Amino acid sequence: MADHKRRIRTTARRIVGAFGLVLLLFALALVVMVFSLDRIGAAEDEVARLDRAKHAGHHAAAMAREQYMHQAHTMLAWDASHLEHYRETADEARHATQHLEHEVAGHQGAEQAKRISRLVAESDRRFREEVWPAIQRNDRARTSELHERTEHPVQEVVVLNTELNRSLENESDASRGDAERIRSTAMIAVLICFGLAIAAAAAVGVYLMRSISRPVATLRAQAARIGAGDLDARIGMPGDDELAELARGIDQMAADLKQHQGELIKAHRLASIGQVASGVAHEINNPLGIILGYLTFLRREPALADRDELRIIEDEVRQSLAIVAGLLDLSRPVRLNASDVALGEVAREAVARLEETGGANGIEIRFRDNDVPPIVADEGKVRQIALNLLTNAVEAARDPDAASPTVEVTWELLDRSVWLHIDDHGPGISDESMARVFEPFFTT
Repeated sequence: MADHKRRIRTTARRIVGAFGLVLLLFALALVVMVFSLDRIGAAEDEVARLDRAKHAGHHAAAMAREQYMHQAHTMLAWDASHLEHYRETADEARHATQHLEHEVAGHQGAEQAKRISRLVAESDRRFREEVWPAIQRNDRARTSELHERTEHPVQEVVVLNTELNRSLENESDASRGDAERIRSTAMIAVLICFGLAIAAAAAVGVYLMRSISRPVATLRAQAARIGAGDLDARIGMPGDDELAELARGIDQMAADLKQHQGELIKAHRLASIGQVASGVAHEINNPLGIILGYLTFLRREPALADRDELRIIEDEVRQSLAIVAGLLDLSRPVRLNASDVALGEVAREAVARLEETGGANGIEIRFRDNDVPPIVADEGKVRQIALNLLTNAVEAARDPDAASPTVEVTWELLDRSVWLHIDDHGPGISDESMARVFEPFFTT
């Protein structure tokens, strides 16, 4: 049952496997696309972060310049009118440098960002701790000296920001290049996957046409031939799938139909023969009955009562009556008179009858005796079969092509069955005749 189920699922597995291959290629293309989009998104996010870092650098440099401008205004005005604005600008510059350090963390410009933060912080410290106290002391010489030292960090911040911007720009260009390469590679990979999927779909179509469409067309054509009455048509499809199983089923159906048709024809033929044989048997029975009656009359004569000839004639008449009864059996159910039959004795009697009638002239009949038990059978029918087989064997032994003019008769016990062998060395029976040997009244 398991093997049958396995065969039944073979075609289904092939179809699922074929379409599964196509779907797998499309799924692979989808995975490549999603993976590539993820990498492209990551590269573009990196570009955006680098752009924010560049903007943070520009903002930090701008705030450093603005911080210096408020320092310069305070030194020129020589009063506290700009101090409040300065404090706000200094706080904003500090936040800008902190934001810059955060944005460039992990990048090549991280060191420049730290230096910018230190320079801006150092400029603010110097102004608060040195410049403003000098202004409050009205120490113009010290303030002039500190002015140059306050301006230098701002110039260095501008230079560092330029270097930082260049470094970030290089990283941004590299990230954009990576995104473009990923996009190009993904496009090629997706096109390859789709191309393979299309080729696989075409191959699946050809495969299905060869493994399903063509066998189905063959099944349809052969079924049409069988339907038209050609019961010799055979599909003979190899394989172990459902279609091959169906083909074998159709072949077996055609063979069974042919067998049943032959049996039906044979039954009709036997019925016709039985009707004819019934009429003939009735006509033959009458003269045989008359002969048997006269034999009975003759045996009442003392001089003839023990004559073997009368006994033989009576046996043959009774055998003829049995044959006539067999003809009648063709038109009605078979009835057997079962009894214990010694097969060896029946065979010897059949040979004796054949020799007494001269039917075995020129042919040597050899016996090979074996001790076998009696069989339960209809003795008359067994005798008729043995005599018919002997007659055919003798005729075959007389054939010019026979190897020798001998017939061998053997009976033996094999596998709890008693076998009667009647062998001749004649040319044998043709295949065409062999197929008809059990037909009533058939002869070569």
